[in-house]
Amino acid sequence: MNFSEEYIESNKNTFIDLLRKINRDGANIEGLISKLESSDFFIAPASTSWHNALKGGLVDHSLNVYYNLKSLVKNKHLEEVIPEETIIICSLLHDLSKMNFYEKSIRNVKVYSDTGSKYDNLGRFDWVSEEVYKVVHESKRFQYGNHEENSEFMIRCFIPLTLEESIAILHHHGGKGFDSTQQNISYIMSKNPLLTLLHAADMISTFVDESMS
Repeated sequence: MNFSEEYIESNKNTFIDLLRKINRDGANIEGLISKLESSDFFIAPASTSWHNALKGGLVDHSLNVYYNLKSLVKNKHLEEVIPEETIIICSLLHDLSKMNFYEKSIRNVKVYSDTGSKYDNLGRFDWVSEEVYKVVHESKRFQYGNHEENSEFMIRCFIPLTLEESIAILHHHGGKGFDSTQQNISYIMSKNPLLTLLHAADMISTFVDESMS
């Protein structure tokens, strides 16, 4: 599966339009947009293989999280507690550190067919090269902390965050990432509905809306 160039451009425009709804003292939204446009953010994948591992996948994922989080907030009647501006910030930017995080690579895969020039215990096949994504070497990536910490810091460079927003972004993996904070995570989530709903929206987007299986 590939996204069309028209779809990628439409997602970019939707993403930017939503960002421009943010009207917070101290925020530099145009500076953030310029930063994103000077990076690979709008054409980056969301992962190397798990979900949306294709051009434009990161923005598509971020928008999916926005729509899912917005729906969850509405269904739980929390609009007065979690305003639209907060939904936009946390959903669209929770994966900001995936900007300039991936690069294209090539791998060889076996393609089986009756006319394959080679043979193994599964049958005849040919080696075929295909484009994939891999993580950029750590020496070429932004280094501050783990993925969640990197995203939270990068957002704060452009938008002042509330405590609830900061907590939600810092723990949006719900303690499930290999390098995520796990100490007291259940207690932290129980006291922060925004975090719990952002994590749920992220999981729904990743494993339901975008599953590559």
